[in-house]
Amino acid sequence: MIRYILTLFFVLTVVVTSAQRRITPVEIPGKSGSAAVADSVATEAKPDNLVETTDMSGHTVLVDTISGVEYRDTILTQAPKLVYPRFEAVSVGVNVWDPLLRCFGQKYGLIGFWGELSIHNWIKPVVEAGLGQAEMTPDNGNYTYKSSVAPYFKVGLNYNFLYNSDTAYSVYAGLRYGISNFGFEVTDVTINQGYWGDDMMINVPSQRATVGYVEAVVGLKVLIFSNFYIGWDIRMHSIVHQSNLQYGEPWYIPGYGTRTTPFSASLSVSYTLPFHKRKQVDTDSK
Repeated sequence: MIRYILTLFFVLTVVVTSAQRRITPVEIPGKSGSAAVADSVATEAKPDNLVETTDMSGHTVLVDTISGVEYRDTILTQAPKLVYPRFEAVSVGVNVWDPLLRCFGQKYGLIGFWGELSIHNWIKPVVEAGLGQAEMTPDNGNYTYKSSVAPYFKVGLNYNFLYNSDTAYSVYAGLRYGISNFGFEVTDVTINQGYWGDDMMINVPSQRATVGYVEAVVGLKVLIFSNFYIGWDIRMHSIVHQSNLQYGEPWYIPGYGTRTTPFSASLSVSYTLPFHKRKQVDTDSK
């Protein structure tokens, strides 16, 4: 699973890097350099083999369809400006997903809290902290798994795709690294001795583990009233390192969930403190 997450991150990095590469000028007969491009763009009398396009930064790019040479215009066009200031807002929230599910019978999880700094309403560093605990006996009742209350911590970034839109809405993707140190034990393990033997019951000694993991996140956050928001997200995660344990691996990891499930979710209620007055962005004028 970690291989798929890292592959996705590598592909996104290559796309962004390629959009910002240095490009060699196109030579137009009779003129050279930026003068040729300026005349061509101004008069719209471009040779038939030149195609005009725009890169991800908003600059005009002329492409020679015969030679494949490109010219990125840095004079006539400017990159689109970010609508919001550098330090736009700070948010704090509580993840109520696990408390709600425990009301419906889930046997693990407690609660989580997070804080987020909004940079241009675009890149948003995030820290998370919370508590996790588990006590579960399967339907056949042949053991009981117990994990004591333990903290977890996460750090990461969110990327808001609607960074120049109204801050009442955001659609984002992000990455997290999480870690937790916790104790767990397995008790009342029933071992069947066969047809003529009596069942034997044992307890696995208590162990302590440290587990680190990564998460890929996609989510949505909307304003409900004043500066209060509600948000949902889905997370795909994978363990990257853990302690060497003598009596098996933990079934539940605080902040991660059960190790047998590659996905989890969150439902958060948050409050945002803006550093500037919230703007109603006119998307038609951009």
